[in-house]
Amino acid sequence: MPLPLQVKQPGEASIRFKARYSTRPWKGSPYYTYRLGYRNWSAELVHHKLYLDNPPSEIEHFEVSHGYNLIMVSRLMAHKGGSPPVFRLGIGMVVGHPEGRIRGKTINPVRSLPGGGYHISGICLQAAVGLPLGIAEHWYLRPEAKLTAAWARMPLAGGGTATVPNIALHTLFGFGYRSQH
Repeated sequence: MPLPLQVKQPGEASIRFKARYSTRPWKGSPYYTYRLGYRNWSAELVHHKLYLDNPPSEIEHFEVSHGYNLIMVSRLMAHKGGSPPVFRLGIGMVVGHPEGRIRGKTINPVRSLPGGGYHISGICLQAAVGLPLGIAEHWYLRPEAKLTAAWARMPLAGGGTATVPNIALHTLFGFGYRSQH
């Protein structure tokens, strides 16, 4: 979904426009999700990637491909009677790693608490629906559709920031293990 990308750099006019992104899930580091849950709660990492497709002339290249990482805690909302499908609502933070060149200047790396050019950058929400499909006593497959909404402000080398909101639809397919209590 096109959303406004805003770039602020010291001594320069702000750049603001409706950005369009591609995700390229199989290029470079692949798109992936990890989730670990206990009862109706789970912790999740979604390695989401953004590549700017419509840069204005001032932006030579811009991507958040080492991750527009969504780290979330979510609550499973089982359908009445505990039968499929299952719904999940979550909240968390964005850990971003911007890369590129703007106005002839490389925008990364910038020192950060997590290190490696990664920055705790913003907040995110998710709503998901999945259908557990049993394949063995404790094992199941789970196709899932997820809608995420996030807002992130990432620092740029040389000063300034890139504000990168994102709304995305994700389709996932995973394996799970459920212990019996």
